[in-house]
Amino acid sequence: MTEEALSNGFRQAMRRLATTVALITSGRDENWAGMAATAVVSVCAEPPTILVAVNRSASLYPTLHAEKRFCVNLLSERHKELVGIFSGQKKGFARFETGGWEAGPGGLPVLPDALSALICNTVSTVDVGTHTLFIGQVESIINHMDIDPLIWVDGGMASAAR
Repeated sequence: MTEEALSNGFRQAMRRLATTVALITSGRDENWAGMAATAVVSVCAEPPTILVAVNRSASLYPTLHAEKRFCVNLLSERHKELVGIFSGQKKGFARFETGGWEAGPGGLPVLPDALSALICNTVSTVDVGTHTLFIGQVESIINHMDIDPLIWVDGGMASAAR
């Protein structure tokens, strides 16, 4: 298989990997930063640990790298408009003008009505290609009663019926 065919095949395969859309946030005070992401993985339960992949060219990267703390806000269908906002429609702190954001522990931006908000301390990073993998130990969790995840599949959003 050629390198181009492998790359194209990989992209097509990953479009079939349905996942909950998340907003990864970091910072404190007026230095909040965030991005929409689907590259979020549970690593282990003992201790609770997750991994997020962030492109080093993303506006979130410098803040996340410096702060060593982040929040993974798992989105519900009610948060559809936030995906576009955090994917480039707005820049910097303006992204947080929509959605009822609150300052969590240490001033970290948290979406209080997210399906779940996992507040993490970065325990390790690994550079892979264009991305850095941030491995975070979960220090606290806010779970919402509703379970109606906003799913990303085949380049678009979908809902999960229960």
